[in-house]
Amino acid sequence: MKTEWKYITLFILLALGISFPIQQGYLNELFQSVTKKTILSESVYLFAGISTLLATLVVFTLHKNVSSKITVYGEDKIKNLLILCLPIIAFSITGLDNNLGINKFFYGFALASINTTYAFTEEFGWRKYLQNALEGLNKNVKYIFIGFVWWIWHFRFSTPFDFYIFPLICMGGGFLLGKLADDMKSILPVVAMHTLIILTSNSGRLDTQKIIGIGIVMIGWVVIEQIWKRIKLQDKPAIP
Repeated sequence: MKTEWKYITLFILLALGISFPIQQGYLNELFQSVTKKTILSESVYLFAGISTLLATLVVFTLHKNVSSKITVYGEDKIKNLLILCLPIIAFSITGLDNNLGINKFFYGFALASINTTYAFTEEFGWRKYLQNALEGLNKNVKYIFIGFVWWIWHFRFSTPFDFYIFPLICMGGGFLLGKLADDMKSILPVVAMHTLIILTSNSGRLDTQKIIGIGIVMIGWVVIEQIWKRIKLQDKPAIP
């Protein structure tokens, strides 16, 4: 499939242009004044997902023949929806401590739900559009390229970590998430993994609740995979 660089470039420029004022904190004061003392008050990054979503919606009106290898639901809709729900289920069980006086179990459920929505808006751009649009490239090149754009999109250039370590994290994450999207042919497992990364890394502290939450998600993923393998074996016609 031909790689349409003019549309890909437009997508990247739109995503970066919309993301820039958000990532630079220009909207922080407005956001915090509106969300003061709510569960959203420390989550100004939620605006950033709008950049990739809007860029995708614009470019989709122009780029009509983009690949549809990766879809929202994939080939196994129910399976991928269950995977999507795993972080919400896990952190509703473990709960998350907070400084807002909110019940930790409700807070875990709400924060996981909010970040799942956020991760969906972001990954809709990276996977549903950009990864499909780059289908003609070598897979490894494609994954690393998206990871590189992801690094730029964050506009973090102020420390040695931002220049030397964070790009490797983004490109490594881009590789893993890109391969997952290609393997599952759905953005929902990628959204679930992205949500898990956000929930366990945003505070900078990996406590017992988060470790248990990660464990529940991983075990849940294995169980779902095993169940679906058995279902497929049962549905497979017997050889006469």
